[in-house]
Amino acid sequence: MEAGSFGIYLFLFMGLYFEVFMLITFIEKRPAARNNSLPKRFPTVAMLVPCWNEEKTLGKTLDSLLALSYPADKLSIMVIDDGSRDNTAAIGKEYAAKYPQQISYHYKENGGKYTALNYGITHTDAEVIGCLDADSFVAQDGLIEMMKAFEANPGAMALTPAMKVFRARSVLEMMQAVEYTFGIFYKKMFDNIQAINVLPGPFSMYKREVFDKIGLFRHAHNTEDMEITFRMHSHKLQIANAHNAVVYTTVPSTVRALVKQRTRWSQGFLQNSLDYKYMYFNPRFGNFGLLVLPFALLLFVGGLYSAFYVLSRLIGGLVARVLNIQSTGVPLSVPTPHVEWFFLNTSMMTFVIIAIMSLTLVAIVLGQRIAQNKLSIVSIVCYFALFGFVAPLWLARAAWGTLTARESSWR
Repeated sequence: MEAGSFGIYLFLFMGLYFEVFMLITFIEKRPAARNNSLPKRFPTVAMLVPCWNEEKTLGKTLDSLLALSYPADKLSIMVIDDGSRDNTAAIGKEYAAKYPQQISYHYKENGGKYTALNYGITHTDAEVIGCLDADSFVAQDGLIEMMKAFEANPGAMALTPAMKVFRARSVLEMMQAVEYTFGIFYKKMFDNIQAINVLPGPFSMYKREVFDKIGLFRHAHNTEDMEITFRMHSHKLQIANAHNAVVYTTVPSTVRALVKQRTRWSQGFLQNSLDYKYMYFNPRFGNFGLLVLPFALLLFVGGLYSAFYVLSRLIGGLVARVLNIQSTGVPLSVPTPHVEWFFLNTSMMTFVIIAIMSLTLVAIVLGQRIAQNKLSIVSIVCYFALFGFVAPLWLARAAWGTLTARESSWR
């Protein structure tokens, strides 16, 4: 076996092991079914909406918050304008004037999303603080489900929702819709082992004590939601998943925008991992340090390695054929696809790849059930056909940005 193939086998088997482990976790502790009861208590909640040039979606985001089935006297909505240059200010002021009892508009000089969140935290005394990106929309019962999850998990200091893609139309958006559904499954499985790896911007909820104990948000390489998750684990603060609390988010509609977004996420993971490297393989931090962090890094390296391996094999094969033409004069022939009905490729790699794809499909189906989501066959085909081609683009950019100490751009 050549050295390159050995690496592929190693990463494939580790990926297979991780998927099997997650499925066993699901079997051992299945997500609780939705119930129609109300929480015993309604704590005061401040929803922070940081925004920078969000004129296209801010109104819909605020409409979704106003439609929440939560006592109005217990909910305040803070629009924090981080120095927008478009019509965001006019929209924020209009809603604040129309709904003065619930919405307040705040302007500050541009300093980054984390500074907008910190502004909101220091200007409210609510018991629970929620964050909602200005391009996301909450289901009507989302906040009720969050409070029920807090009651069901009294030790939880923060909660993540179930994130779905809002109106996936294009092929690229459908691919991401499947990816997010896949993520719903894994988020719940990470909850089962108390190792949730990120508190996303759309609709994550924090008890105020979190900021009293560990401080406010940080710049954190433009991934403040990931850094505060690492920091919470470092202080042994529990994070849970409220899979019945649904939030819809808009996703990039072009490859360029998608690669830029995911480069920021991936590079943020690498750079925050360097900042918190002491947590890796450290039993003090439970499954987060022993399992989730190492496997996340392994899958990052494995994805990048596999992409370069396949690319090098393709280039090597092409160069060999060109040299063969030059030496023999036989023209290059284009192979035609055909099926040998009496031949089955029985290589180990083939079986491992089929097993991984099958388990991935199972995880997607389970993610649909957990979040009561429905995906089309076309969307699933788009995911399997496209994800492996576009993911290496942001993995490579993130690795290069980390190696050269370049900060990833937000937009």
